Formats: sequence, C-alpha cells, structure tokens
Amino acid sequence: MSSTSSKTLSLIICSRNDDYMGDPMWRLATSINYVSEQIFSLEREAEVEVVVCDWGSEIPISDVIQLTERAASITRFIQVPQALASELQKDSPFGEVYALNIAARRSEGLYIGRIDQDTLVTIEFLENFFDAVEAKKDFGFEPEQSYMFAARKQVPYSFVKKKPSLCQLERVIHKYGRWIGSEELKFCHWASPVGILMMHRDMWEDVGGYDERLIYYWFMDVDLATRLMKKYPIVNIGEKFGYHFYHLEHMPKGNLFRHSHRKLNPDWSKSFDKPVLNPNGPDWGLNTHDLKSTSAAEPMELLYDLSEARIAGLLPKILVGTIGRWSYYQVKHVWYLTKKLRGRPYL
Repeated sequence: MSSTSSKTLSLIICSRNDDYMGDPMWRLATSINYVSEQIFSLEREAEVEVVVCDWGSEIPISDVIQLTERAASITRFIQVPQALASELQKDSPFGEVYALNIAARRSEGLYIGRIDQDTLVTIEFLENFFDAVEAKKDFGFEPEQSYMFAARKQVPYSFVKKKPSLCQLERVIHKYGRWIGSEELKFCHWASPVGILMMHRDMWEDVGGYDERLIYYWFMDVDLATRLMKKYPIVNIGEKFGYHFYHLEHMPKGNLFRHSHRKLNPDWSKSFDKPVLNPNGPDWGLNTHDLKSTSAAEPMELLYDLSEARIAGLLPKILVGTIGRWSYYQVKHVWYLTKKLRGRPYL
C-alpha cells in the first residue's frame, strides 16, 4: 500500500441537507449504514472509509444524519460553507463536480470509488474488489491501471417510499436481485447511470478528478471517461464482478426524463477529443482550502425489522420495472446505431 494511503478503499459521496427529491438524509443514512454492515461483516473496517462532502448545508449533515455506531466509526463529513458553495456553483443548483473532487482529494484510500448518496453497495462487490486488488483471483485486468465502472440496478419506488429497514432491503436484494435488470448502456457502459466509478488514487491525481467547469447537469461522468480512456483501459466491473449496486429509486416514474428544466453542461463535455487530461490543475478539489472535517453527532441503535409483509407482492413490480428499463435501453441502442450510421456523435 502507498505510504500516503492509510486505507485500501475510500467510497466518496456528495450530498446536502435539504429536501431534494424526497428525503435525501434517509437515503444517505441508509446507503452508509448498509455498506457499513457489509464492511464490518468482512472485518474490513480498518481498510475502508466513507467520505461525504456536505455541499453548503445550512444545518450540517453530520448534525442530523442517523448513522449506526459502525457507520459513524468509518464515515467523515467534509463541510463546504454555504457562501463558498454558492460562489462556486454560480447559477447551478449543486456543484457536484466540486463536491466529489473535494471528497476524493481528502480521502485516504489507495482506491477511490464514487457512488451516489442513495446507492446500496453489496458484500459481493466488496469481496470481489478485495480479491482483485489482493490478487487472490484473476479477473482479467489490472486494477491499479484501470478505470473501473459498473452500472446500477433500481430498487422500486413503491418499496423505497415506505423507508424499509436494512434487514428488509437485504432480503429484497437477495431474494429478488437477480430479477432486477441493470441500467447498463451496452454500446458504452461507461455512460450508464453510475453504480460505482472507481480507480487508483494515482489516476485521480493524474486526471485531476471531474472537470470543475461542468457545474451543470449531465455528462460529467462521460467527460471523465473520455479523458481517461486516452491513457487507461476502461473496465466494466459489472461484467467482471457482477452487478452489485442498487439505487434507491425516489421518484414514481424513474424511467422518465425528469430534468428537462435544468441547464445542461456544454456539448464539448461529450467529446472524445479532449485537449487536456487534467483541466483543473494541481489545486483540483479545492486543495488549498481549509475545510472542516467532522463525524456524525450521535450514532443510533440499529433496529432489525423481520417483517415479511412489506416485501410481499414486490416481484411483479420488479418485473414490470425491469421490462420497462430493458425496453427503454433497446430504444436507446437503436438510436445509437442510427446516429452512428449517419456519422453523428452518439452521446
């Protein structure tokens, strides 16, 4: 392990204490609590951390989030003051590229993996990840030289809106997970909705993280991939490890485009011909800023709900959602093929 890295893996997240699309603090807490249980069950708690960038919350996330004692012990919150967040994001509602870079820059892991604030990371991924980096199993690629990406699956909104317990979520994943289709774009898996986006920290340093000019919506991950692929192989670890990332769907109609009102990042963010690998320079992630780091205020007791009632009848909804997503991505694939035949940019 690198002398500058005290952990093997850092999972980085950005969030804000607001009412974004429902109850983001419940989704964030559920995500962190869930992965923490998996980490402790593998006895890897000394090797994995969760780093959350709190982007301009009026009341800090660490003051209100309900983390278990295990989760609180491996989680840090990096606070970005409201004034600084507003200055950097300009007329954007959330400076996600800055927030994720801040978390990555202040992480301690040899590998840094970006997940959304409402993604469940399963034990199967963690087992495969450690097998790969410790060379216990050959997955056919070199983790330290690869940009690793996996698409996610969706836990249905009808279930998530009831705010299920960790035990219920675990039961649904193990009972129905194989029936839930992933959101992978087969023609360019790295442009799919993110389950995880991960690479060695030296690669984060080399590329300077996300392009901090892309403060609006869409294509920040695509831009990162199109810069990285000039120098590094992109590996679909969904295929290598399995699809082990589950998104807590928080809108009733997840397949519908819900962001037409948002200002989008410029088209050059989709280009494969980026002139500079690292557009941010050495100060990426606000490296020279002194930002406060805190832990969760009061850990909560983990409650186990063994009820079967709330998962009864869920399979038909899962199948309907899977068929809907499959149909949607088939249309996307045809759209890609027609644009490629016409010699048009397909993203």
